[in-house]
Amino acid sequence: MARQAVVCPKCGALNRPSWEFCARCNEALEGALPAQERAAPAIADEGVVQPSSASATATALAATLALLALGVVAWRYASQAPPLAQPDPSLFTFAEKPADLPKASPPTGPGEADYVEGRRLMNAGDFAGAVARLAAAVAANPGNAEYHNVYGHALWRSGDRDGALAEHAEAARLDPRLQMQYARSLDIAGRGTAAIREYDAILAMNPASATVHEDLGRLLFRNGDYAKAASHLQQAVQSRPDDPVLAQELAYSLDQAGDRAQAAAVYQKVLSQAPQAVLARGLLAENLLGQGKKEEAVALLQEGLKSTPTAPLLHREMGSVLEQSGRPGEAAAAYRTYARLAPNAPDAKELRDRAARLEAAGRRP
Repeated sequence: MARQAVVCPKCGALNRPSWEFCARCNEALEGALPAQERAAPAIADEGVVQPSSASATATALAATLALLALGVVAWRYASQAPPLAQPDPSLFTFAEKPADLPKASPPTGPGEADYVEGRRLMNAGDFAGAVARLAAAVAANPGNAEYHNVYGHALWRSGDRDGALAEHAEAARLDPRLQMQYARSLDIAGRGTAAIREYDAILAMNPASATVHEDLGRLLFRNGDYAKAASHLQQAVQSRPDDPVLAQELAYSLDQAGDRAQAAAVYQKVLSQAPQAVLARGLLAENLLGQGKKEEAVALLQEGLKSTPTAPLLHREMGSVLEQSGRPGEAAAAYRTYARLAPNAPDAKELRDRAARLEAAGRRP
């Protein structure tokens, strides 16, 4: 089910409906009010994750990380929100596709007047009127790829996704430069298999396209095909080595595909670029724990808590790692800190109760 963004009650940032905490200030989002509906197509909500164990903690981190892979243009935070230093908002952004309407080029030939008027109506928000005029332009000049392309945008914005996809497909057939947009439209419309075929066709003609590798890698990432995703994301990272979000997605894909050592190296690179990337730190801690490096995992989280002591996810992850490391008393303290920092989180009571059980077990002779 498609849902709109929710507004953080503390700082006003826009957040994904399935997020438990504000990406900007870490405030719990349970009960947060929805933002006004946006004009762009909504992305299907994936549900709030409510972990109850160490493995579920990793699942929650992974589910949140998966949201980072949804596009290329960031949602903007509320303009009146006060500037906050923790965490870095650039690591917690996501977007929607397809891309904005391309810049107009001077139309020529049959249908010109209808095309110009249709585009004007669309820019004015009259999508029904735009559809009618652009349909006339396409009928008058069916070989014009731009007419089909813009008509597809108008249909999309009017709610006719099937019609929009048909027009984008025809535009791509007439002008291969529009294939990327068609693939992205298929992706957001939920037709992942068709989108993958389209991306593969583009790569067959241009195997070095970093943008295509990025889009395809992220699509495969969201579909859970991590081994193939890692292959494409690696190509994209080579072209943008300073992008920590892209590298974080690569690291997670490698980890899920079973290449833990390589994943750890990429996570370390992310943290060298962005030390306050809470998700990357938590996922690396889980990675190290999985390799049996318990003390390294604890040290990594302690390092993060020095700079971001109020990040709830780090305390929850610390509790998980300490518990699995055989340190129940310290784990209980971490869980209690988490519950104190995020009292309205869905699992706050559960982890307070877990802390109480760990403490009780430690008092038994």
